[in-house]
Amino acid sequence: MNKQELIDEIKRIHASAIGRSHVSTHPLYSDGVADTCSDVIKLLEQLDEPQKPVVPHSAGALIEFYREENVSLIHILNCFKEWADTDKEHTDEVNWIVSNPETFMRAWLYGYEVEKEPLYVMPVPHVSFPVHYCVEDDHISFRQGNAQKFTQAELDKYFPDIKQFAVPVDEVEEG
Repeated sequence: MNKQELIDEIKRIHASAIGRSHVSTHPLYSDGVADTCSDVIKLLEQLDEPQKPVVPHSAGALIEFYREENVSLIHILNCFKEWADTDKEHTDEVNWIVSNPETFMRAWLYGYEVEKEPLYVMPVPHVSFPVHYCVEDDHISFRQGNAQKFTQAELDKYFPDIKQFAVPVDEVEEG
């Protein structure tokens, strides 16, 4: 039962106690239950919900993959050493899990939020007016005005030789 389910159950008890206070032979008892429920609800609403851990997109995708395959957390933990030595396809994810085992376990058990991937714009270098690269259907072209945003993987794919000119979106002034 989570916090909200508990609050809802106490509200149900509270409503039931209020409904009985008018017909009960002991209305003070029902009033006392109703008052106590109100106090308990106020206290419960002050409780902090545990925050879901933030994981990289690739680690979240790996968690979902293994959940869909009905692999248990205990199985992953038991086989992790072998998996880490043999799985060359997911080296970034494995390295993150090795560095963040508690976060991985909390993400598996309680859910997670995916880390926002930084985005970049790719200005055409050495040009005196604002023009940016854009990619449509794997074809690179140029555009003035609204700059297309790229992930790091897209920069690596489309602009490996000039990616050092990429500008993080946070640093781009909107005009």
